[in-house]
Amino acid sequence: MNNRILVIHNPVAGHRRRRRLRRFLKMLKQSGHHVSVRSTTQRGDAREIARTANGMNLIIAAGGDGTVNETVDGLLANDREGPMPAVGFLPLGTANVLAWELGLPHRPRALLRMIQTGQTVAVRPGVANDHRFVLMVSAGLDARAVAAVKSETKRLLGGAAYVFAALRALRTRPPVYKVWIDGRQMQARTVIVTRARRYGGPFTLTPDAGLENDGLHVVMMNSFGLMAAVRYGFALVLGQLHKLSDVTVQAGQSVTIEGPNGDPVQMDGDTVGVLPLSISIEETPVPFLVTSTS
Repeated sequence: MNNRILVIHNPVAGHRRRRRLRRFLKMLKQSGHHVSVRSTTQRGDAREIARTANGMNLIIAAGGDGTVNETVDGLLANDREGPMPAVGFLPLGTANVLAWELGLPHRPRALLRMIQTGQTVAVRPGVANDHRFVLMVSAGLDARAVAAVKSETKRLLGGAAYVFAALRALRTRPPVYKVWIDGRQMQARTVIVTRARRYGGPFTLTPDAGLENDGLHVVMMNSFGLMAAVRYGFALVLGQLHKLSDVTVQAGQSVTIEGPNGDPVQMDGDTVGVLPLSISIEETPVPFLVTSTS
């Protein structure tokens, strides 16, 4: 089947990997697909491109997790007639958490095989203050570190840029955030509300979460400071963060986070919005292209 494919490319996320994109586009055209390519120039462009895209069978987000985030948010804001196009992901970003979460390949030829197979899985995104997210949203050290990362530093250092940003953020004592989960009040120093198991790439944040589920999992870390951050980091790498005595994980359908007004919010690897935050699950699922299990 020859598809009508829109590729939304984030040149910043794909700065070091443009050769992979060129190979992928060449393969698509050689396979007979009808391909359009749109590049983003600033935050919000991918959302607008997806929001106004019509007549496509498939949209490929070629970038990082933030590119997927905007693409999905735009698709769900599109008042198209007919079925929603499937979303594919060519990972060109720093962490590419979605690729780890869904077991997606990085190689263009493997992605081409996925397109030809056409297998999808339905994913209901989360919604935070009317903005959809695919993976997670957070407040606290996690969000402050993301907010402190400069794009130039990220291009030079990759994932290490977040480590340095987190060290700078540790200089300021974090507030205590109030968290309501399905009406039950709790508190934490850092809060991550996730739809996904993975975090930061291959690391398991909480094993009970997953995009195939319809709920939210709230990870609340209650300690602060350098030693706490190091301990949390090691536990995350070992897949044991959820087992620490000062970490609480709760499942729910509706979450509210309150803290200092204007405190940054991290969403799928980018700073998107500020507190306070109201989080729920989107009713409309999005079909994501996945590898065949047959």
